[in-house]
Amino acid sequence: MTSRVILPVLLTIMASSYTRADELADAAQAMCDSVKSCALEQVAQQDLTDEMREMMGPMLDNMCANMRSQVQSVPTDHKLYQPAVRCLRSMVALDCEQMQDPGSAKSPECAEYERLAAEASAARPGPQ
Repeated sequence: MTSRVILPVLLTIMASSYTRADELADAAQAMCDSVKSCALEQVAQQDLTDEMREMMGPMLDNMCANMRSQVQSVPTDHKLYQPAVRCLRSMVALDCEQMQDPGSAKSPECAEYERLAAEASAARPGPQ
């Protein structure tokens, strides 16, 4: 095992709040992996140059890094935390064809997350 694997395992064991906080990060990473896999599968079917194919890797890595940075700031006790985890996990369960079709890419869990997020946004006071 490398130190990059050992450290997260130790931190998970040491802090239960870290374990819970990791749920969203893990779900986001799984979603990124699914999107990357589908994108690379689609790129493989396209008539693209090797240079264009090589550019896809860093673009997808940046997308995943951006998603990871956004979920790191979400507090585990936020009322949208668990609905967000459920939404991401439901999206990972979709196959590539479903992910690419906006009509079938919306799971009941994501619809519930969107409803709760809209309610939370409407309840928040606006700028004065």
